[in-house]
Amino acid sequence: MDINGFFAKLDAFFAGRDMQAAEAYMKESLNTAEDSGDLRSATAICNELGGYFRKLSRYEEGAALYEKALAYIEQLGLSGSEHHATTLINYATTCTQAGEREKALSFFQKAAEIFAEKGLTADYRVAALHNNISSLYQDAADLPNAEKHLRMALSVLEGLEGTGLEAAITYTNWAQLCLAADRLADAEEKVLLALGSFEKAGGGHDTHYAAAVNVLGKISYTKGDYPAAIAQFKEAMDLIQQEFGDGNMSYAVLCDNTARCYRQLGDTELAKTFADKAEAIYGRVRA
Repeated sequence: MDINGFFAKLDAFFAGRDMQAAEAYMKESLNTAEDSGDLRSATAICNELGGYFRKLSRYEEGAALYEKALAYIEQLGLSGSEHHATTLINYATTCTQAGEREKALSFFQKAAEIFAEKGLTADYRVAALHNNISSLYQDAADLPNAEKHLRMALSVLEGLEGTGLEAAITYTNWAQLCLAADRLADAEEKVLLALGSFEKAGGGHDTHYAAAVNVLGKISYTKGDYPAAIAQFKEAMDLIQQEFGDGNMSYAVLCDNTARCYRQLGDTELAKTFADKAEAIYGRVRA
C-alpha cells in the first residue's frame, strides 16, 4: 500500500469535513493492508483511526486498534522503536480520556524510556509526552508536578523549529492548570499566548484551538462576564461540531459550561436546553 497516498486522500476528506467518508476510508484501507499482509501500513492506519475514535469519545474501539497496532509492531520486530513509542503515546492518550490513568501512565513511562534509549530527548514527541503526563498529574490534582512537566515540554519545544502548534497546545494546558489553581491572571496570560501561537502557526480553526477558546470562556465565566463566556463556548462548540459532530465528550462539556452561564443570567429555559443536551451525550458515551 502507498501509505503516503493514503494520508493524502484522508487529508482531503478531513479538509472537506466529510467525517463519515473519512472513517469508511480508514476502515477499508485497514482491511486492505491487513489482507495483503502489509503490517507497517496497518500499524499506521490503526494509529490514525484510533486517534479519530478518541476525538469521538469512542474509547473502546480506539483501544482495540492500539492493541492491534502493538501486536503488529511486535510481529515486525519493532519493539523498542520510535514507532513503538509513538503508538504507546497514542494509546495512553486514549486511556487518559477514558479515565484509565494508571494504564496511561505506564504507557507514557515506557515511551519515555524508549525515547531516552534512542537519544531522542530533543524531539517534539517528547514534548507531547510531557504534556500528556502533565494532564495525568492535573487530573490527580497534583498541580506542582503537572506544571513541572509543562515547563519541560516548552523547554524541548524552544529548541526546535516549526513547533508553533505544539507550543500553543502546551500553553493551553498551562492556562487550564493555572485556572484550576485559581491563578486567574496567569491563566489569562497563558491562554493569550496559546491563541497567539495558534494564529501565528496557522492553526486557528481546529479542535486544539477550540480547547484554548474553551479556557478563555472559563476565564470570562470566572470574571463574571457571562455573555462573553457564552460566545466563547459557542465558538468552541462550532469548531468541534465542524470536525467531529456534536456527540462527543468535548461538545458535552461545552454544553455544560454554556448551561452554567445561562443559569447565572437567569435564563432557565436555555440553561435547561444545554444541560439536557450535555446529559444526553454523557449517557450515550458512558453507556
